[in-house]
This record gives sequence, C-alpha cells and structure tokens, in this order.
Amino acid sequence: MEKLKERMDAFSDAVIAIIITIMVLELPIPKHDLFSEYMQFGKAVGIFFISFCFVANIWYQHSMLFNDAKTMNDHIFIREFIFLAFLSLMPIFTKIITYDTNRTTVLAYGILNIIVNGLFVRLSYAVIKQKYTDQQDIKRIFHKVYGNHNNFLGYASITILVLAYFFPKAMVVVYLAMPVISFVTTRHDYTDLQDVAQLPKNEKEQFLETSGSSLRELRLMQREIMRKYRGKGRNNPEMQAELTALFQSHPELKNKRGRRF
Repeated sequence: MEKLKERMDAFSDAVIAIIITIMVLELPIPKHDLFSEYMQFGKAVGIFFISFCFVANIWYQHSMLFNDAKTMNDHIFIREFIFLAFLSLMPIFTKIITYDTNRTTVLAYGILNIIVNGLFVRLSYAVIKQKYTDQQDIKRIFHKVYGNHNNFLGYASITILVLAYFFPKAMVVVYLAMPVISFVTTRHDYTDLQDVAQLPKNEKEQFLETSGSSLRELRLMQREIMRKYRGKGRNNPEMQAELTALFQSHPELKNKRGRRF
C-alpha cells in the first residue's frame, strides 16, 4: 500500500492544483473599456483570492497530515475521495458567487466551506488513527489538541453563515479571513499531537487533564523546545528530556501529580 499511498499523494496534489487553475480561468476578462466591467473583474479577483486562500490552506494542512503517513487503508481512501469530490466543487461555487453575489449564492458557498472542512477533520482523524496502536489514547489526544480550534472554527463558520442570510455581500469579505484564521490557529496542531503521543503514559494523562488556559501555555513552551532542536529528529533524546522536564515542572501538572501520588 506504500506505492498506492504515493500515487494518492500525487493525485491529491494534482486535483488541488487543477482546482486553483480552473478558478483562475473562470475570471471574467473585461471585453470592453467600461468601468462596470473593470469593477466586475476586480470583484472577481477578490473572490478568487478568498477561494485561493481556502484551497491553499487545505493543501498545506493536507500535506502536513500525509507527510508522515507511511501507508493508507481502504477507509482512508474512501474518505480522501469524498473529500476531494466536494473540494472540486469550489471552482463552480466561486464562479456562481462571482457573477451573482446574493443571499442564495453566498449561503451555498458557506455551506460548501463547512462541508469541506468537516470532511477534512474526519479524514485527519482517520489518517492519525492508523498511525498509532493505542486507539483510545490517540482519540483522546486528538480531541484535546484539535478540539478547541475545530470547535471555534466550526462555530465561527455557522455564525458567518447565519449573518450571510442578512448581509451576504459583507460576509463574502469575512470569508477571506477564515482561511487565514484557520492557518494561524491550527498550523501547530499536528506537530503538537505527535509530541504528546510520544510522551510516557503518566505525562499523557497529565496533558489530557490540563485546563484550557494552562494547555495553551504548555503548548507554547513545547514549541519553543521543538524550535531549539529543529532538524535533529523528533526522537532526539535531549529534546524528549526537556519535554519531560517541562511536564514535571509545569505548575498545574505538578499539582495534579502531587494530588495523585
């Protein structure tokens, strides 16, 4: 299945590249020297950038997700194809919203965004799940690391969708910010999950019991240690020793350990 996984990687990259290319080709080129046509072209370029940022963010997260996967099972293939099928609808929905930005078209575009993001979350969990033998632990870690960000982005998407019913043209602009927010909030999630999955059992449990504010602080400290040892491998003993020391010295985790023992 390793060769099939490599071919799937190439296929997915090709599909995403074609999606972006089609969106560019669908831009309405001004045919006359008229201000109205230039305005329509400018609007189309703006909407293209919204869709481009969305697809580019998906590609980045997709690449990070599959980078460490050695093989793929049938379950992942099915989820991947369904995900790509809905992502492939992006050019036509972009074209529709370009030519007629109204309540219906903006709502349809927003619903497609939610569906694609939801399918990608399910795909992400399937890929991560097959990499680890302790299924119960990885499920809990996945929800702990990804949960807050996915919930925030999900609620934000639904809120924007509701507002799009009343202010469709204004919400088109807001959709430009969503991929940027998604990239900023989730770009470290996969590496954080890998680090936590490699911790000893006791420290995993401590991580899973950490509250939201302390968890954010802990993850920032983790990333500082990771940057320090960048390029030396994820299993570097010095890095793992510093991560262990971090958990042992963190105030909230220290208190939990004290209560437990």
